[in-house]
Amino acid sequence: MNYKTILMASAAVMFAGAANAADITSPMYLPGAGQLLSNTSVEYDRTSLKHNMGVGEDFRASEEITYGITDNFSVVAELGNQFDFEGLTNQEYNNDHNFDYKIGAKWNLNTCSNWLAQVGASYYTMDPKSWYGHRGNDARWYKELEANVKLGYQMQNGLLPYTSFTANGNIDENDRLIEYSWFGGAHYTQERYSLDAGIRYDFTLDQANKNAWWVEAQANYFVKENVTVGIFGDYYLGGTGSDNIDYDYSLGLNAKVLF
Repeated sequence: MNYKTILMASAAVMFAGAANAADITSPMYLPGAGQLLSNTSVEYDRTSLKHNMGVGEDFRASEEITYGITDNFSVVAELGNQFDFEGLTNQEYNNDHNFDYKIGAKWNLNTCSNWLAQVGASYYTMDPKSWYGHRGNDARWYKELEANVKLGYQMQNGLLPYTSFTANGNIDENDRLIEYSWFGGAHYTQERYSLDAGIRYDFTLDQANKNAWWVEAQANYFVKENVTVGIFGDYYLGGTGSDNIDYDYSLGLNAKVLF
């Protein structure tokens, strides 16, 4: 075998490896059995009200770990913190140690075509007394359950149109309010970057029947096949009870590493 043949064979192997590499930024991605995906993020939220009614600000950091039990089933754990920084928040919390916790699982359903489906559930909790102190606050350990289902179609050009539906509610209330969220959009992947964008609709079915429309987007850069850095955010478009909102948005940065 001459050098030209060796080089061509090596290039084919490298190309095949890149083509078969999993996109860790995909909304449907789960790590393989024994693998661990770390997602570290920081996020800033800002809401401005009309008629000089004020501005709401929040700054949050979180670490999410997804561990593959099998190639299609993973457990997920997240630790978050709401900071109380001057200039980046309204300083409404007791201190800068305002932790919340989430644990859950996700399952990818195998299909014989390009159709992809995922179901998931999680448990979320936080301690309001720790966040807000003892200023007339007797609430302890808010608890919430969430269920989510996703459906997408993987096209050959790196495009993945998909939709997602989520329901969540406080499990400690008898007459609990269930909040719903629907998202429809597309994920697009190339060799060194990925893009994701779509529309989210949040709503309730109680007597108030509140709803809100948002546009979401994110962009990621592949530092390595198993390391990405990205920017993400959303912007409020409108909804019921939004007459006093001038604008509302969030903006964040994240880094993902697959071990």
